[in-house]
Amino acid sequence: MAVTITDVEQILLMVPFTEHHDLHMTRLSGDWRLVEVCRIHTSSGHCGIGETVVEYTWGRPPDDLSERLVGTEPYRHLWDGTLGAGPEMALWDLAGKIAEVPTHQLLGGQVRAHVPISWWCLDMAPEEWAAEAQKALGKGYVSMKLKGRPWRDIHAQLAALESVIPPAMHLDIDFNSMLVDAGTAIPLLQDLLSYVNVSIFETPIPQGDVIGNQQIRRHVPRPLAMHYGTPPIMTTLRDDVCDGFVVGGSAASVLESGTIAAVANKPFWLQLVGLGLTTAWSAQLGAVLSHAQWPAISCMHIWEHDLLTESFTIERGYMGVPEGPGLGVSLSEEAVDRYRVTEKPARPRQVFQIHWPEDYGKNACSTYAGYEHDLQEGFDLGNDPRFVRGSRMEIANDDGSSAFADAFARAKDC
Repeated sequence: MAVTITDVEQILLMVPFTEHHDLHMTRLSGDWRLVEVCRIHTSSGHCGIGETVVEYTWGRPPDDLSERLVGTEPYRHLWDGTLGAGPEMALWDLAGKIAEVPTHQLLGGQVRAHVPISWWCLDMAPEEWAAEAQKALGKGYVSMKLKGRPWRDIHAQLAALESVIPPAMHLDIDFNSMLVDAGTAIPLLQDLLSYVNVSIFETPIPQGDVIGNQQIRRHVPRPLAMHYGTPPIMTTLRDDVCDGFVVGGSAASVLESGTIAAVANKPFWLQLVGLGLTTAWSAQLGAVLSHAQWPAISCMHIWEHDLLTESFTIERGYMGVPEGPGLGVSLSEEAVDRYRVTEKPARPRQVFQIHWPEDYGKNACSTYAGYEHDLQEGFDLGNDPRFVRGSRMEIANDDGSSAFADAFARAKDC
């Protein structure tokens, strides 16, 4: 008898961040605390589970998800990327459970039993990065992916890190194109080579700037990582504009990208952002992709709970690929009940002050309000200098006072 889908559950959670991330993640354009858990039930009694970070995902579930799935066979939908991140994950989990095999056996031939994984941090004060690095080391990580931002003193940040980490720990710095052009990027990146832990630079300038990225590769002897697909893959390979890739998206997209990267002999890291379920899904994909050799990014440690009954163990920067049926992990029902919400909560507002060194004047300070894209726009327009030694950021959260409201209004008008 054919197995059919009988019910689809979509449960909205608000999962708090850990200490340092709670202050900084608020300024992102999307609220990463919002997580939707998807359960797909079948006539055979099996249940597949998946999750979506609602405001940071390659694909949100459609409004008609239940109508599209209920009454159909789950295998019909395995390669349908239009269903969104969580439902796709749940379907692959379900398929593995029905077949009584780990999902990776359905995706391809296994090439590794342990996958590399990295710690992740938004830009923070130097002492906060150092504290995060110590946490990462204590949990078995040996690499960190860090956000390089023009309103910070990246030299102070890296010096603080190197004071607490061993020489073998790898630091990958993502500039999200904020170094603007090769003429700006090359001198700064060459300066950063003095920090022995710096291993990879990601997207220092816009990825479509083919000539600029070629110049960076000629003058900066560190691997350059770029998000797969920009510029178009044939241009990327023909002009050899990067050393490897950042790969994410649906199962079909990831497997296609990973196969082409393997043919081109280009390493990559999987970047599928989420909590424990997403991390397990990433590990299943990484188990079958030969060139998923750079440490994967899931960001699972930024939340106070991974939503699993048992957390992963990381050793020497690797986690074991779960070998149970499906994703090989179990959802914590206690955590689901604890974090369940019925509607999206309001996000707190923040005001950012960037303080410049004394050379810029006794009271040199730039003020912004809103989210990170508001900050980035100001720097992209050249309204403030970038990556100045001695610069620092202060963040003020909305305390409900009239003083904050006034400060927020003035900053928005700047």
